[in-house]
Amino acid sequence: MEIFELRYFLAVAKTENIHRASEQANVSPASLSKAIARLEDELSTRLFQRDGRNIRLTDQGRLLQRKASEIVQLEEAARVQVSGHHGKLQVVIAGPEILLSKMGLSFTRTVKKKYPNSQFQFHACSDEEALEQIERGEAHVAFVTADIGPKRDLEFKIIEETKFQTCVGEGHPLFNVAKSKKTTPVEEVLQYPFVSPSNPLFGKVGVKQSLDGWRDDQFPRKVEFLTSSLKILEEVVSQGRAIAYLPDYYCEKLDVQILKISGCPYSCVQKVKIAARSPKDIGWLHQVF
Repeated sequence: MEIFELRYFLAVAKTENIHRASEQANVSPASLSKAIARLEDELSTRLFQRDGRNIRLTDQGRLLQRKASEIVQLEEAARVQVSGHHGKLQVVIAGPEILLSKMGLSFTRTVKKKYPNSQFQFHACSDEEALEQIERGEAHVAFVTADIGPKRDLEFKIIEETKFQTCVGEGHPLFNVAKSKKTTPVEEVLQYPFVSPSNPLFGKVGVKQSLDGWRDDQFPRKVEFLTSSLKILEEVVSQGRAIAYLPDYYCEKLDVQILKISGCPYSCVQKVKIAARSPKDIGWLHQVF
């Protein structure tokens, strides 16, 4: 097996589509097909189940996907260690977009200090998909808020604890109240519309909490804006068109004020974790993990 063949195999395994893998890897479909054929011949097993134009990884293919990702990552680590801090390092980071925009970017600065020639690729996705990408070897590290149970063969550590805050932008009727640090009864807050994510943009929250961590079962809101876009959510709250319930670290980067609310005993608290697979086996990752 050649390293380039394993890289080609991993590209196809990631998409389970020759043509999409060809576009992403900038390699011809014929080259990918030949590499997979050589691997299947050498290993005497089918790596993909073919059904017309569709392909799916076989059980043996999934096993090779895991082993191949380990080999490729170790090869990258060896190359960087031998060439020293001037070696070219390509790092893939996965997780919810909001975590990547804060913790992910902070992580890149740490890596850049040790390896100035580093390049970074961000995969914005859910907590679960980020952890699966780590297990499949498609990403080096993930930033998540989900619990990581013992069944996952991953290492992790808690890097930050965040608390959600109710915030308003300039132009909102409650903006000056929030700016003056006055307390507002929750009943008054609930008279105004909210903006909320339509998918888990903020990562994992409590079982009884809505996707943004609010307890709508106890304090139902008028959610006027639902969005899967973090940028749109930012604009809605910053323009004062709706209230948002956001992680404290994210409130800090927006032009908003935090409302002090009385009469609501609930809050959303998250523990942000960085996760990786066997960081001690990868020299550069072990230094920054």
